[in-house]
Amino acid sequence: MTSSSSGRPEQLDPIQGVLEILDRASMTGTNKLGLLLTLLDLVPTVDDQSPTIPLDAVAERYLEIHWEHARPYDGVTLRQSSVRKQRVDGTIADDTTVMQEIQQLRESLKSRTLGDLRDKPLGVVERRVEETGWHSAWRSELGAALASVRAALLKNPVRLLQKLPGDPEPFLYNLNSDKSGLTLLPGVAQSLTKFGGVLRPLVEFRFAQAVMRINREKLQLPVDDVYSHLFGRGRVMPPPEMRTRLVRIQGRRCIYTGTRLSDGLESLDHVVPWSRARLSQIENFVMTSRSVNSSKSDTLLAPSAMERWLEHVERRSDDLQECAHDHGWMTGLDRVRDVALHIYRAADITTGVWSSEDGVEPLGNAGKKQMLHLLQPEE
Repeated sequence: MTSSSSGRPEQLDPIQGVLEILDRASMTGTNKLGLLLTLLDLVPTVDDQSPTIPLDAVAERYLEIHWEHARPYDGVTLRQSSVRKQRVDGTIADDTTVMQEIQQLRESLKSRTLGDLRDKPLGVVERRVEETGWHSAWRSELGAALASVRAALLKNPVRLLQKLPGDPEPFLYNLNSDKSGLTLLPGVAQSLTKFGGVLRPLVEFRFAQAVMRINREKLQLPVDDVYSHLFGRGRVMPPPEMRTRLVRIQGRRCIYTGTRLSDGLESLDHVVPWSRARLSQIENFVMTSRSVNSSKSDTLLAPSAMERWLEHVERRSDDLQECAHDHGWMTGLDRVRDVALHIYRAADITTGVWSSEDGVEPLGNAGKKQMLHLLQPEE
C-alpha cells in the first residue's frame, strides 16, 4: 500500500479495497463478509447522482441473505461467529446478532404451525404470512428483528469493514452523520456493479470458509458442501409445479427462440444472471430449453433477446402476478428492470451479450444505447 505526500495511505480503488478486505481484514465471524454481499446486492440500484443507501435497506437485505443460512445442515445449525458474548441478563450469545434474530423468527413460525415455511426464502415467507391472521404480529416481530440487526450493523461491520492494516482512508462509503445511511464514494457503485459477477463468488467462498472454520468442532465439512448449502441457487428457485405453470404462461414456447419446449426438457433461466444479481422475482424467470440455457449460461442478454423478454412480461403481466400469488412467490418487474438498467449502464461496450441468433458478441456502442433505452422507465 503506497502513501501520499502527507504520509497518509492513498485511497484504495474500491475493487482493490474489497480484495484487501478478503485478504487482510481481521474477522472472528461473517459480519464483514455479509455486509460486502449486501453492498453487492444493493449497489446496482444506486443512483450516481444520489449515491446513498438507507441503513434500513442495508438491514433488510442483510437479514434476507442470512435467512437462508439458518437452515440446518445435516441436522446441525451452523454458527457464524467464533466469539461467545455474555448478555446483560447473564445468558451467552454464541452467534451473530442476525442469526440469533433469525432463529427467534423461525421458532415463531414453528409455534404458529407455519414451520414448513422456515426453509423458504424470506420473500416467500412474507407472501404466505400475508394470508394469515398472524400477519400484523409477524410484521411487528420482523420489525423488532430488523431494528436489532440495524443496531448491530452500526456497531460492527459498518464501522469496521474498511479498517485495514495501514489505516487507509474509506474506500467504499462514509456513514452519514445522522447514521441513517451509507453514502458511497465516487465511482464505487459503478465499479461494484461492473465487477460484481467476479467479486461475489470470491466473497461467498471466503464466507463459506469462515463458517466451516467456526463449525469444525461439530462437523468435518468440505468447503464446497458448505458453499452449496449457504449460497446454492436451488434454495431460491421456483418449485416444479410453478415452473410447469410458467411453461403454460409462455404458450409452451421459448421466449428467446420461439421454439416449442419439449416435455421434461425445459430449463429455468435467470434473465438477469444469478451471478450478476440475486433476483428471485417471478419476472426474472423464463423457461427455455436445456440447450438454450447452456448457450446463454450467465451471459447478459443482447438487445433483441431483451426486447422479447420485455414484451413477454408486459403482455403476460396478469398471468405472472396470478401465478406468483398462487404459489406465494415474489414479484417485482420494476426492480428487475432497474437492476438490469444499472448493470448495462456500468458495462463496457466490449462486454459479451447473448442472443439466440448470434450467440455471444460484444455489446457495442449501439447495443448499449439500445439497452439503456429499452430499460429506461417510461415517463
